[in-house]
This record gives sequence, structure tokens and C-alpha cells, in this order.
Amino acid sequence: VEQSTDSIHQLSIVITGESLNSSFLPPVVVPKGAHFLRAVLRVDEAFVVTGTNPTVIFGGTAPATNGIVLTEAELEAVGTKIPASTGTGTWAVASATGTTAAEKVTKTLGGTTPAVSSTVGKGTLILEFINKTKA
Repeated sequence: VEQSTDSIHQLSIVITGESLNSSFLPPVVVPKGAHFLRAVLRVDEAFVVTGTNPTVIFGGTAPATNGIVLTEAELEAVGTKIPASTGTGTWAVASATGTTAAEKVTKTLGGTTPAVSSTVGKGTLILEFINKTKA
């Protein structure tokens, strides 16, 4: 977590082409009861993403079920943007429950035969959430 103010937390995930091809992700945990407010993606060096409708997904234990989806177009365009995805499942900004369990942040690729070049691409995904869980 990069910053916390009162009950608002910002989780900052540094992304590179190399890190997207690695199985390692720092053991950061999103707490039970967290409710995501928004996501912001900053791309400083364009990624090279291939496949049919390829995506990169960050989320909990099952990121395709509870997570945030980044598209090929978003990853290949330098700049700061709000991703089209407003999250899925308990990571959705419209979730009725927020996260139902504490989960380590994980990543996966989506689409058909998705691939990300390991030699290019630099960016940061910032996830903002609120958490005031008492149990």
C-alpha cells in the first residue's frame, strides 16, 4: 500500500514487461471488506501485447473473477488513464459487498493466446479502496 489516509488506501502496482512474464508478485494483501473506488493506469513505456483480445488482469485469488482488467490498447498507449474496466466481482466499484476475504494480489493474462513482451513496457496501476472493517 503506497498511501493511507483515514480509511482510504492506495495500492500501487509497478508493472513491467518482465514482471508480467514472471511468476513473482510481492505478497501484498487486500483486506476483507475493502471496497474499490477507482483504478488509474499510468503507462510510461508502451507494452507489446499480442494474442486475440489479450488482457492483463490483477485481482485476488481468482483475478478473472475478482479483479481489474487492463486491455491491450490501454497497455500499449503511453499516458495516464482510467481503465475501461470498473472491476469484476468483489473488486468492482459497484460491488454490493466489497471483498469477502483477505486475498493476496495476483495476476493473470486473459484472451486467446495472450502474450506480453518481456523486454519493453513500464507502468503503474493504482487501485484506490476504502476499508473500515471491524471484524
